[in-house]
Amino acid sequence: MFTPAFGRDDAALMTPVYAKAEYDLTAGAGTDNVEQTCAALDLRDQFGTKRFGSLTAVLAATAALSAAATLIVTGIFEHSADGVTYTEIGTDETMLTLNGGVGGTLTGSAVLGCNLAEAERFVRFKFKPDLSAANTDTAKVETVYLLTSPTEI
Repeated sequence: MFTPAFGRDDAALMTPVYAKAEYDLTAGAGTDNVEQTCAALDLRDQFGTKRFGSLTAVLAATAALSAAATLIVTGIFEHSADGVTYTEIGTDETMLTLNGGVGGTLTGSAVLGCNLAEAERFVRFKFKPDLSAANTDTAKVETVYLLTSPTEI
């Protein structure tokens, strides 16, 4: 359905893509502070004749934090010519920090962008959520890709 605001349909210029199922973690457990690898995108074959100028990883988190505890999520993109051997693009970025304050449930979201102009054929996103407390705090992190600036070849 086309329902543009003020005559624009920016959604027509975006392609959302599944990145990874919701990731649940518990402070101090084997799930905390573990890097998660999202789905790889094949920029040559996956989208037919469309090519994109930009890729954004959209991250959303919910955390039940004790007083003064935090959830910090870092992220980084990687690219590969063969889909097997990946090289990081840049350095890990702190994307999201949720501070527990007096404790309670907090939510937040963040984005990290990647210029695809010089990216190799395959691109993927990795993130690492880290809870500062031990054994009590929990969090859920969700990710999705958003490709923009499309052109046809």
